[in-house]
Amino acid sequence: MTAPPVSRAAPLLDLETMRACAGRLLVNDTEVSSSETLETIVLQLHGHLMLAVPEVETAALALPEGSVARACALFCVREARLRLSAQPGRNASARARIAHAQRLAGSVRTLCDHYEDDDHQCPKAPERAAYLRMLLHCPACRDCRALDDNGGAVGSCVTGERLYEEYRQARRGPVLGNGH
Repeated sequence: MTAPPVSRAAPLLDLETMRACAGRLLVNDTEVSSSETLETIVLQLHGHLMLAVPEVETAALALPEGSVARACALFCVREARLRLSAQPGRNASARARIAHAQRLAGSVRTLCDHYEDDDHQCPKAPERAAYLRMLLHCPACRDCRALDDNGGAVGSCVTGERLYEEYRQARRGPVLGNGH
C-alpha cells in the first residue's frame, strides 16, 4: 500500500500552535510557574524551530541570489540555529533561563513570519532589512571599499551613504507626531 501524496497547498507547519507557544514567553508579564514548565516550553520551542528552520531555509534558497528577502530569511535561519545550539549554563539563574527561552521564542515567531509571507520579508524588522540592504551593497561597491595608503576609508558612495542613513533611521524607529 502506498501512502497518499502530501499536498503542499496546506501549510506543513502549525503556525497557530507555534505562535501560541512563543507568545507565552514574549508577553511583558512573563511568569513561568516552575522550572519544569519552562523546560517543557523550551523543548517545544526547540521542536518548532527544528521543523521551521529547514522549511524557511528551503524557501529562502529558492529566492533570487542577492535579494534582501533571501538574505534576511537566511540570516534568521542562521540566528535560529545559533539559538538552538546555545544552552544556559548549569548554574544559570531563572532569569537567564527565561531570557534564553525568550530568544528561542523570538526566533520561532520570526520564522513563522517568514514562512507565512511569500516574499519572506521581516515585517517586524525594518532595521534588519535596512542593514541587509547596506550589507549587500557596500562590500561589492568599489567606491564604498576605497582606502587610502594608511588603510583609512576614503570612499564616497552616494548609494552607500543613503543606505547607511536608511539604516540609522530604521534603528531609531518611526517618527511619531509632528516633532513637537
